[in-house]
Amino acid sequence: MLDRVALVLVVASAVLAAGASGRASTGADLTYSGVRVHVSAAATVNFGELARAQRAEPVGPEETEEAPEPEGKDDPDAEVQPNVHFTVPSPLVSPLSVTTTSSVASPYVSASYLAQPDTPGVGTTKLETPPDTNGAVGRDKLMVPLNSNYVIQRKSDGAVLSKVSMTAFWRPVGAHNPFDPRVLYDPYSDRWLLSAADDPLLASSLILYGLSDTADPLGGWHLYALHSDESGATWADFPTIGFSRSTVAIGVNMFARSSLKYVRGRLIVLDYDSLRAGKGGNPVGIDLPGAFSLMPATTDSPTEATLYLVEQLDAFSATYRFWSLSGAALTLVGGAPRTNPLGGWASPGALDIAPQEGGYGINAGDSRVGSAVFRNGHVWYAQTVGFPPGGNGFALRTAVQWVELDTNGAFVQGGRIDDPRANPWNGGHWYAFGSLAVNARNDVLVGFSEFESDDFADAGYAFRSGSDPPGTMGSPVTLKDGEGPYLKRREDDRNRWGDYSATQVDPSDDLTMWTIQEYARVPVGTGEQSGRWGTWWGRVGGGPQLPRPVCAVPSVVGRRLDAAWHRIAAAHCRLGKVRRVQGGKRQRGRVLRQSLAAGDRYPADTKVDLRVGR
Repeated sequence: MLDRVALVLVVASAVLAAGASGRASTGADLTYSGVRVHVSAAATVNFGELARAQRAEPVGPEETEEAPEPEGKDDPDAEVQPNVHFTVPSPLVSPLSVTTTSSVASPYVSASYLAQPDTPGVGTTKLETPPDTNGAVGRDKLMVPLNSNYVIQRKSDGAVLSKVSMTAFWRPVGAHNPFDPRVLYDPYSDRWLLSAADDPLLASSLILYGLSDTADPLGGWHLYALHSDESGATWADFPTIGFSRSTVAIGVNMFARSSLKYVRGRLIVLDYDSLRAGKGGNPVGIDLPGAFSLMPATTDSPTEATLYLVEQLDAFSATYRFWSLSGAALTLVGGAPRTNPLGGWASPGALDIAPQEGGYGINAGDSRVGSAVFRNGHVWYAQTVGFPPGGNGFALRTAVQWVELDTNGAFVQGGRIDDPRANPWNGGHWYAFGSLAVNARNDVLVGFSEFESDDFADAGYAFRSGSDPPGTMGSPVTLKDGEGPYLKRREDDRNRWGDYSATQVDPSDDLTMWTIQEYARVPVGTGEQSGRWGTWWGRVGGGPQLPRPVCAVPSVVGRRLDAAWHRIAAAHCRLGKVRRVQGGKRQRGRVLRQSLAAGDRYPADTKVDLRVGR
């Protein structure tokens, strides 16, 4: 929980000499070209008008299926494997052994409020899981597009200004079952960029993208769709998006129609000038056998035309690939993988291994790159890593790894937000689904989800100053305490979380940073669909730090258990043991006694035990 610094070891390293850097290939760069692809549909919409029209429609069930979750690839010809990509460790670079325990606390937030709760898509009764947590920060508004709803909030206080279901937003370009939403804000063009995919498993699979007409997301948008594969043989999953001054790129993983068999990676390259002119971007498709989950960088520069991309390659050998995109020419820099000198790790695995109070594990995803940023001539990225490396590929703890590279792809510095004593049952901290932002001073904010066997799933973050010693990171801070156990199994029987998160710099000053992270809310009922996620905004900088929350014990005697639980969570306390005791007929299901006196104050997340009539 909050600032348990003693439990957190930040495993760090930095390039102190040439011999400590990641090895660059001695081979030549490899360049790939693509072919023009055709926009299959285009539309102009107004967000506010869509929202008003959808509010007027009657509520009905949404006739969509859950998007299946392909988990990864082992080699270009292999079938999907359970997030395990083990190869022989690289003999070229030994893991660095520099470790340090952070003695500096990360600053507390200056703003903190709800982004989106787990509610049905507008006009439907269908809940979504996972939410695919992400959001972006504009001049005076925030945008939070999740698998359920696209929401616009006022930045000053989080008030919801408008919302529309994801399906309704993309329906004008022919989408039926859109999923995997992404959003970025470009402060140099003052535009919002969106991407998504549609129709998983089907020959009708689409890649979706859009650009706002102005800095106001409530206004007009140009939306586009293109066929993922015009032959219909494959479908697109897990779109990523990034931009530079001249280019927008969307990466996807391509799987065989009607199956989860990996086929290839693909990159859609868009001309940004054409997009800004409302002309579709002149899309070019580049097929990349063996590539998986390429992450284009958000380019925080008004002049940088090259768009850089990072790709996680192999966990055990700690290898990655570094790409550059100039126009429609994609180059594998150095022509070969690089080795991260932080050393190898395990991909978390396909099982629900992340612990929580209540005994049900949560799926921790895999080690694909969660976000990438170009800032001040370098590229930064974050990802989930598991430990120990080796073994059967299913981690005993997870950490968030952050890395800085130069524009040749060489390692500059990095570290791991990690609790090395943690395991699935001892209350140690697991960290996963990391994302990062880097501001004009090279300060870094890393956001993530936090899991413990004796607590509910929390939202958290850590901060490093640009003047901190290389490889160091401030101690983690809990942004939003989890409120209850999370159990929301999908058809594939996994208790899904994530799949990602977002952290971005405020365009108003290029210094303040925001993160949006997932946490567990109070469940509804019991059973395998009772869990509820929530997403929460936190702002670091841009104003005085808020007071740290404390548990101000509320009075809940006489209330029904669900109402009492919500009051306890809202007071920054945590529901403890619930004991059912004999009571009168009118006392059935109501709180008869609470363990802590109403009005008393304790550290945040203190447990309040209850006795409830049966």
